[in-house]
Amino acid sequence: MPKPKSKNVQALSNWYKKNHRTLPWRANTDPYRIWISEVMLQQTQVATVIPYFERFLAAFPTVQALAQAPTDQVLTLWSGLGYYSRARNLQKGAQFIVDKYAGTFPKTRQEILEVPGVGPYTAGAILSIAFDLPEAIVDGNVQRVLTRVFAWEKTLEDKATKDWLWEEARRWVECSDSPRVLNQALMELGATVCRKDQPQCTRCPLATGCQGFQSGEPTRYPLRKPRRKPVDLWWSALVAVHQGKVLLQQHPQGEWWEGLWSLPYRPGDSAEAAELALKSVCDAPSSTVQLGEIRHAVTHHRLHVLPTVWRPKKKPALEGRWVDLADTESLALSSLARKILLSATNQIEMLK
Repeated sequence: MPKPKSKNVQALSNWYKKNHRTLPWRANTDPYRIWISEVMLQQTQVATVIPYFERFLAAFPTVQALAQAPTDQVLTLWSGLGYYSRARNLQKGAQFIVDKYAGTFPKTRQEILEVPGVGPYTAGAILSIAFDLPEAIVDGNVQRVLTRVFAWEKTLEDKATKDWLWEEARRWVECSDSPRVLNQALMELGATVCRKDQPQCTRCPLATGCQGFQSGEPTRYPLRKPRRKPVDLWWSALVAVHQGKVLLQQHPQGEWWEGLWSLPYRPGDSAEAAELALKSVCDAPSSTVQLGEIRHAVTHHRLHVLPTVWRPKKKPALEGRWVDLADTESLALSSLARKILLSATNQIEMLK
């Protein structure tokens, strides 16, 4: 396959220099900042990431600071971003870099792939953006740009597509004067112009050679297999409040939200079964208030959560940790627990 036309690569690079967004992780080429931003941006929108990134860097300005931080503090600052294994792996990676490289980021692909939690994409992002090395990156934005430019007729799930995307991304890097600029340009184009649903093809520096644009159906690409139907789950949730404190339990290893604090949950195969499971815990219905159903999506699952606020007269002998309601903001809570506590605030006041 021939290399992409160098004039297209140059046009894309020039477009980026004039049109890229000002983002906090682009303030310099510090590999630590780039690493944190790229991990945060996985499965998360830029607008959501910015305040998290700024708070995280304020608390852990260096790889040494992250390595030495209490894990609970790391998870607390991550709370709300989801996919919490990313935060745990970041800290493990920081500890690895400090222990093996005295806090200096390695500059070869082989070495950086040894860092816990760093895969091919993150390795390519750090090496190209921080050090301007000729390493490719393939994220959702790059996938969209390349499959549209070439009107690629295989699905993203096809192994041939995955191999082709990485090979094509490498070709573009090899044609560029600056891998740092080219890789960011591909991602920026996908994020701001070559959008999923409303591509702005008339603004695109690659439009004249884009086969997807020429086909009249650019949004057809990339091709994907039909999405898996979400699995519905019903849970009851207990918001137990005693003397201004709420009962929290820590999710064990291997569960969703591993290591985070959450409310006591009881599963059921229906709404009725979930509520019945809760009665074995909360046996004083006169001091309870039922909340409306709260829905929450987790990795191909759709949770239907039925919370009950309970204010027992005596502190119940339930496993967990009683925490001042005012202190829950500073804890590493799951996003679902935060959502329920926010919904329960008025009812908690009524039961006081």
